[in-house]
Amino acid sequence: MIKPPHIFSTMGKHASLGLIARYGLATALCIVAPTLARAQAPACDAFAGRLGDLDILDDQGDFVWGNTVHLEGPPGAGTTTLGTFIIINRDSASANQAAFPYSNCNYNNIYVALRTNLVNQANPALAIPAQDIILNNLPHVLPTGQFAFVGVSVILPPGTVAGRYLGSITISDSVAAISQTTTGEIVGSDQIDIEVVVDPLPSVTLVNADSARRLDSLVVRGRAGERATGTLRVANTGNAPLTNVQVSATDLQSESSVGIVIPAQNISISTTNFSSLAVSDTQRVTVAVSIPPGVLGGRYRGSLLVQGQGATPQRIPLVVIVTSSRGIVFENNPVRNANGVARIAFNGDPGTDYQVGIFDMNGLLLFTATGTVFPGLTPTGTPGTAQNPGAGADFAVNVTWPLVNGRGEGVASGTYLVVVESTVNGQRQLARDKLMVIR
Repeated sequence: MIKPPHIFSTMGKHASLGLIARYGLATALCIVAPTLARAQAPACDAFAGRLGDLDILDDQGDFVWGNTVHLEGPPGAGTTTLGTFIIINRDSASANQAAFPYSNCNYNNIYVALRTNLVNQANPALAIPAQDIILNNLPHVLPTGQFAFVGVSVILPPGTVAGRYLGSITISDSVAAISQTTTGEIVGSDQIDIEVVVDPLPSVTLVNADSARRLDSLVVRGRAGERATGTLRVANTGNAPLTNVQVSATDLQSESSVGIVIPAQNISISTTNFSSLAVSDTQRVTVAVSIPPGVLGGRYRGSLLVQGQGATPQRIPLVVIVTSSRGIVFENNPVRNANGVARIAFNGDPGTDYQVGIFDMNGLLLFTATGTVFPGLTPTGTPGTAQNPGAGADFAVNVTWPLVNGRGEGVASGTYLVVVESTVNGQRQLARDKLMVIR
C-alpha cells in the first residue's frame, strides 16, 4: 500500500530553516515570507572549524517512509508515483536548529555522488540501471539554514520483471569537506534508499514452434481418415510467472460447404494445461486433428485459444486443409419434410465446371444443376485464378435441392440417386450416392 503524499508536496523549492525551528516544519511550509537575508558565504571550511551538515530528512516528503522513497509502476514507462524528499543544510550535525546566527557554511556544489542500480530483492541477478533513477530540482547551491524539495522517479525498461527493487542515491558537495562525528555520523553527505515495486503485467501468446516469431495461424494438412498434426509454442511474454495456462480448440467449420464440421472432440492437444510458465519461458504444444473418413476436401477453420491467470486470452485461427477426395456429403440425410431442402456438397477444382443430376429409382431424371466452382481470390482480392484460394474457396461446392421435380412438383417419400460430375485434382470424375426423403 502506497503511503498518501506528505504535506510537503505543497512546498516550494527552498525555505528558511529558522521558520522550521520557530513554528515547526509543517507550519513553516504554509508561511509565505522571505528567507533571512545574508550575503553569499563561502563553502564550508573544515579547517576553519566550520562544519555544516547536508542532510536528507527521514519520514518527510512524498512517499518517504523512514529513509526510503517508495515508488511503484508498470514496465515500459516511468513510475506512476513521484516521490519527493527534503534536503537540508543544517547549521551542524549537533547544533540546536533554533540557534542564530547560522554558521558560515554554504553548499555551492551539490551533486549526486553515488547512484546505485536498483536490485531485484528476489533475484539479485536482475536490476534496473542506475541511470534510470531521475532526480528533479536537485539544487546546485543550498545556503546555510535552507532546505529544498527534490523529486525522484524511476524509468522502468520494457520487460522489467515484476517484483521489489532496492537501490540508493548519495548527495554530497564536490568541494566542501565530508567528515564524521565522534558518534559515527557522516557530516556533509547523506544517502536515501529508493524502493520500486514493479507491477506484474501477465501476458501470453502463441509463437512459431522453432522461432520466437509470433504465430498468426496454425495450418495443418491431411487426407480424410488420417490424423494431421501441427506444433507451436506457448510463450510467457509478460514480466511475471504465468499460472493456470490452458490451451483449447473450437469446432472446425468448412469454409464453403454449409453444415460440414470437424468437431472439437476430434482435436487433441498434447499439453492442454500447465500449472506455471516462467518469465520468457515457452512450452511446446502439439495439435492433432483426426479427420473423419469421407469428409470433403477443403479448408476447415476454427480457433486455438490460450489463456493464463490474469493475462488477456489470445486466439489464432486453426486451419485444417483436407486433401480433395472423391465423394458426396449430405448435410441432412434422410431429408424430412420439415427441413424443406436437401443440401449436397462435393469437391471441385477452383474455376472448373460441375453438373448435378438427381434420379428416382426408376432412372428418371428429376432435377439438374450446373455451375462453376468459385475460382478463389487473387492477392488483391479480385476474382481470378489464384493458386492458393482464400477463405470461401476451399475446393468444395454446395448445391441445394428443394425436393421438387423438373415441373416444380414436390417429390414423394423414397430413395433418390444423386450423381455429381466434377473435376478433382485435374481429373474429371463421377460420384454417386443415395439420398432418402421422408414426407
